[in-house]
Amino acid sequence: MGRLHQDMPGREAEPQGEDLRRGIRLLLADRHAPEAREMYLRIAKYVHQRVQRRCTGRYAGVLGSAEQEELVGEVLYQLIGGALARFQGETVASLLAFVRTVTDRTVGHAARARIRERDTLDSDAAREIEDWSAELPSPERCVHVVPDSPFDDKDEQYLEELFAAGTKAELARTQGVSRAAVTQRVQRIRTRIERMEPHEQQRAEAWLEHLARRSSRGELDAGPTDA
Repeated sequence: MGRLHQDMPGREAEPQGEDLRRGIRLLLADRHAPEAREMYLRIAKYVHQRVQRRCTGRYAGVLGSAEQEELVGEVLYQLIGGALARFQGETVASLLAFVRTVTDRTVGHAARARIRERDTLDSDAAREIEDWSAELPSPERCVHVVPDSPFDDKDEQYLEELFAAGTKAELARTQGVSRAAVTQRVQRIRTRIERMEPHEQQRAEAWLEHLARRSSRGELDAGPTDA
């Protein structure tokens, strides 16, 4: 419990039991109401601190500041949009523990998605690509919709050939170039992804996941591409 208290924005007199639940009901009804404002600001400050802590701790260097701000907004949207209605605790400490769980889950999902994307472009092992595509899909992934690609035609073709080859070394061999040349090309593509707008990065992630599934089914055919 000591760590939770370190995260808490303040230690003033705290609502308990029915008073706490009434405050949550007011917050869900209208977060702009004067009675709900204090609780909203406290939760928002806690979420902001928690996102920063996770992104400078376990997921250091994975998510940028702009993405962190988007995650704060996403967590607050989830909470005010209905997640808080499931809270059954009696104290502010238990409320913040609930908020922490929602925050950590959201940050973890975003960070793991970014790591998967990065590792796919860096990986030398076809097995890693196969393991990724073999993850148990979430319900929405059971509907196989071909996502739009944010890449230009040359990058699309190169990535398809990389996934078809399975490793950078194999792609270098089939194209008759050095492995360093392949690594440099992949790094240029990674840099372009990092410079994309958040919604384009999401499209890139979805397209790469689709490409990994196609690779695991043997639907890709590697061929020479001009660097």
